[in-house]
Amino acid sequence: MQETADVLVIGTGTAGFTLALACRKGGRQVAVVDDKPYGGTCGRNGCEPEKYLMQAAQVVHLTRQMSGQGITVPAAMDWPALIRSKSAFSNGVPERTERAFQQAGIKMYFGTAHFLSPETVAIGSETTVRAETIVIATGARPAPLDFPGAGLVVETSDFMEMKNLPRRVLFIGGGCLALSFGHVARAAGADVTILQRGERVLKNFDLEMAQLAAKAARARGINIVTGITAAMAEKVQGAFMTYGKGGCTEAFPSDLIVNTSGRIPDLDPVDPEAGAVARSARGVTVNEFLQSVSNPRVWAIGDACDSPYLLSTVADMEAEVAADNILTGNRRRPDYQGVPSMAQAQPPLSFVGLTEAQARQSGKKFRINRGSTDSWPSSRRIGQQGGFYKVLIEEETGKILGAHLLGQNAGETINIFALALKFGISNSELRQILWTYPTFISDVKDMIE
Repeated sequence: MQETADVLVIGTGTAGFTLALACRKGGRQVAVVDDKPYGGTCGRNGCEPEKYLMQAAQVVHLTRQMSGQGITVPAAMDWPALIRSKSAFSNGVPERTERAFQQAGIKMYFGTAHFLSPETVAIGSETTVRAETIVIATGARPAPLDFPGAGLVVETSDFMEMKNLPRRVLFIGGGCLALSFGHVARAAGADVTILQRGERVLKNFDLEMAQLAAKAARARGINIVTGITAAMAEKVQGAFMTYGKGGCTEAFPSDLIVNTSGRIPDLDPVDPEAGAVARSARGVTVNEFLQSVSNPRVWAIGDACDSPYLLSTVADMEAEVAADNILTGNRRRPDYQGVPSMAQAQPPLSFVGLTEAQARQSGKKFRINRGSTDSWPSSRRIGQQGGFYKVLIEEETGKILGAHLLGQNAGETINIFALALKFGISNSELRQILWTYPTFISDVKDMIE
């Protein structure tokens, strides 16, 4: 069966969803296709359902640290009930996504899409679609592990579907996923080990702040092992044993091994080369307008393109930009200024802008406001220990170059700094704002003096 479309979107996650609806609203005949249940990673088994688990871990952590401050019975996590609550949301994502497409008049296909030519895509074995514009929004997939016994390792999506949590959990990889899920497992009562091949965790974060986050994790009983690359896994007498390479003789026993080594663009099933679509290890190679550099009929957005961030907020922004350019011509460029990131650890760690190392490499003249927040009222009233802030301020202009927060509500407070960084608001201008008080955000004025 041969069909046509003005715009064919491959992938129905947050990026594909946003672009498809925008192009349909702009009057184009739009079709979408996905080889997985509609809704993408973020809604079904990524950031949205993850938040259910991490919010529960935060409540457990808060009650424990407030023991002796008026909270007498620390909370305990009911894992099966938590998974049911999470699933009540995530299981409905495909139906809600399909309903939105149907109401918008978007044609839906189900199956694996792959290029036959620069302008034609096959869906399964019976359908081909020739489209004026083809958008690759296939997202990312877990980076595969390559060692004997790697088949024993589960993905984070599997972790979030477990009816019962094992007693010992090992995470391979030391990025945001490892710290976030590690704290979830620890709050649920599991013994947790994080195995990281590099010499530090959270390599994309400021070194000083990452070290403080690791210290906080260890204080909560999480075993972080750095400098060891997983080389083999096997099952011995009902337990999993993971071994490192490079002369490491220590074995790391667990009842569950989870891959948190990172994510890579999910492009192989699409066969970009058959569509004359250039790509790199980072994704489809696009120009400043998110258009393929080798096939002008093709666009790529979200985790499938070689943009600097693998974040759902960035994917949505890129979808809006690409949709505008498809509808009205190449006029908009994605703006990556002031994009905040967060590791949902306990306490959370967030940042926006430059790290200290990046600021020094830039040659800019700046000063650093840094310090512990443990003595601040916002920390004392919740029994928080280990809170810290670090703000990089340009000497001449007072503009925020970077901000790094470790502590309760860091993921919310960092948005104030993102706003300042994006729109060039100086520290003196920020201090003129009368924040609601007492709040965590009102602490900003003490970070930027």
